[in-house]
Amino acid sequence: MKKRNAVWARLAVSYLSVVLVIVLSLCSAFYIYASNRYLSELQDRNQATLANTAKTIDSEVFQRVQQVVLGLALDRTSDLRQFQGDSWKNHPSRLLELQQLLKSEVSAQPHLIEAIHLYDPQSGAMLSSLHGLIDRADRERNMPRQTDWIEKMSTSETGGIWTASRVIAEDIFSEFPDTGGQKLMTYAHSYPFQSSGADSDLIVAVDVKEEAVQAIIRNMMPFQYEETWSLGAAGEWAIDAEGLADMRQEVAQAEARYETGMPIDSDAYTIFHEPLPTTGWTLYSATPHRFFQEQSLAVQRLVLAISAVALLIGLLLSGVMTKLIYSPLKRLVANIRQLTGQSDTDVNEYGIITTAVHHLNEKVSTLEETLLATGPMVKRNMILKLLQRDQTEPSIKERTLVENLFGEADGFRCLLLHRHRKPEFREDSKNGAASTRTDVVSMLERMTMPGVLIVAEELTDGKIAAILARTATSGSSSGANPSNSASLDDEWIRTLADHLLKVCGELPDVNVQLAWGREVTKPHELHVSRTDAESRIKYAYFLPERPMLHEDDLAEREDSQGEIPQPVLARFREKLPGRQFDEIAEAIDALIEAMREGRYPADYCHFILSNAVFAFSDYLKSICYKQPGGGRPDLHRQYIALSHIDEFRGWLLDTVRTFLAETDKRSSERATDTLEYAKQYIDEHLPDDLSLEAVSSNVFISAKYLSRLFKEELGVTYTEYVTKKRMETAKERIERGGATIEQIAGAVGYSTPAYFIKKFKEAYGCTPGNYLRENRKQA
Repeated sequence: MKKRNAVWARLAVSYLSVVLVIVLSLCSAFYIYASNRYLSELQDRNQATLANTAKTIDSEVFQRVQQVVLGLALDRTSDLRQFQGDSWKNHPSRLLELQQLLKSEVSAQPHLIEAIHLYDPQSGAMLSSLHGLIDRADRERNMPRQTDWIEKMSTSETGGIWTASRVIAEDIFSEFPDTGGQKLMTYAHSYPFQSSGADSDLIVAVDVKEEAVQAIIRNMMPFQYEETWSLGAAGEWAIDAEGLADMRQEVAQAEARYETGMPIDSDAYTIFHEPLPTTGWTLYSATPHRFFQEQSLAVQRLVLAISAVALLIGLLLSGVMTKLIYSPLKRLVANIRQLTGQSDTDVNEYGIITTAVHHLNEKVSTLEETLLATGPMVKRNMILKLLQRDQTEPSIKERTLVENLFGEADGFRCLLLHRHRKPEFREDSKNGAASTRTDVVSMLERMTMPGVLIVAEELTDGKIAAILARTATSGSSSGANPSNSASLDDEWIRTLADHLLKVCGELPDVNVQLAWGREVTKPHELHVSRTDAESRIKYAYFLPERPMLHEDDLAEREDSQGEIPQPVLARFREKLPGRQFDEIAEAIDALIEAMREGRYPADYCHFILSNAVFAFSDYLKSICYKQPGGGRPDLHRQYIALSHIDEFRGWLLDTVRTFLAETDKRSSERATDTLEYAKQYIDEHLPDDLSLEAVSSNVFISAKYLSRLFKEELGVTYTEYVTKKRMETAKERIERGGATIEQIAGAVGYSTPAYFIKKFKEAYGCTPGNYLRENRKQA
């Protein structure tokens, strides 16, 4: 009884101690952390939110408006100087074109821009996208508030200014002063763009809706929306906030005491501020102190409540767990005493459990060894060891396992299976789910054939190896023991292979190819048969249409030292710069056909395909090609995932087709620049090869497209342009003198003087010699 009470007491005290220490420690740490850190985290979060808001306003509103003005100033299609002076009176259509230009810029961003104005300081007239042409008298009478930027720009030493937000009437010509309006800010800039406001020929002004700024603040700072405003560089209101008109003086008094980026503490608010770089204004946000106090107090109350609840739950659970753990412990000790015949006074409870666990561990260790010796992993390791060339002497346990597995078999072969997905199979089709290699292995081992034992395993390279163990009755169907005749032996293994292919053909998603090696008499010689089969199964990649790979021609290919002709190897690389899909496809087909029909080793063919993929990859890198989704394609990784040559052909053609489509698209967008590059290349390489193919490969477009560019853009053929440039250069060199006709012909790209003289006479009506003599006479 005392021992039971001792165990009970120990459990209760240990649980209570752990619960108290953990709960109190965590709650104390959490309380201290929450009290000290939460206020600063709130402030940091508010400051970060304001900074993001200021950055968004600056980029989405102010910088975008400046870009609109810059675009108008640099627009070559419309000269804003047409509005300067009275020149437009003689051509009223120019005025309509300018107003239409301003309207188009406003309609492009209606949520941001209300109107765009063009002001002429010389005449005092203003052209507005909203109100049309307004002379000086109408502007001063009806638009004094809306055009307050004119007086500021007339004395400004800078090129542009921003005016504060103010209410502008919707109808400036109305006689009723209380008509509705909206708040607008105005950005005014000089024209020409680099001039100051006082020296400008014209002034471009954009009325910006304050609602665009307020919308950003409303979306990004919903809590502080009504308490957010902006001040100008001189402290004037730029963007007002309702209900905080008395905040400006408080901010001005307190701002000098705080560093930039630090919140300003006033009597009732914590004020955060962030600069708006484009306008020179400052964005402010006022958060009442009660917000931080309420949040901090709420967190403190929550921490205290959680601490109390956690402590109560911990105490309750400690009692429950003590009782729950002691009950099975009590029953366990009772069972151990009953099985071992011990009395209550023999050994204490902990000693009984320790002794029982020690004995149980010995039993489990013995059982684990037994399971390990007969487990599937041991079998797999043993099979892989037989198929590999393992020089170590097999242990007694391994020999026993081999004898139990293969019995009295007198012939062994290794048969390798290569599987690849059927092209027509779909995961969502009625054929069923995709088969795994484990499914194929299980199916092979379930096959029953007279006199044949099949043991299958998946190899590390993904292929499936099947060990065919043949007894003396395997050749009974032929009327003789197949081991006595090579021909009968081949007939038997082909019959077996046909049966395997028939069974594997029932799989809904994969095609199977197989090859087998020579027959051996001992299991430990299976690595010889596996090597023999491996030399043939590697051709499954290049011959996917052949289910059996055991013909003599494969052995001849393996011993061949031949190489694919160099023109066939180089054709794919040479056709890439031309970017003609049909020619590239023919080069790929020629290379694949050479591998299929030729007598070349499989390893050599894989090497050639890898080189072709690397050549294509290097070409894509040389032209900085990126795939439609972004980034450079990993062609090698895609190549090694293909299972046979037909998949390789389809994949490579699809990749080339996508590449050509993307590059043609890029070429059409850069046609003008490409033409200039081609003309520059021709000027710099007159003595060199200027064939259409050579120049097109150097400017990275197809020869056909380059020829079409010359015809469409310059009105002459490519050959006519090159000939003209050569003749002009030759004429200049003749006029300068100091060179023979042969030297001039070579300098402009003609290898024979006779052909050069013929082309010169066609261009200028006389031979180079006559032109040279005539030029000397004139000199």
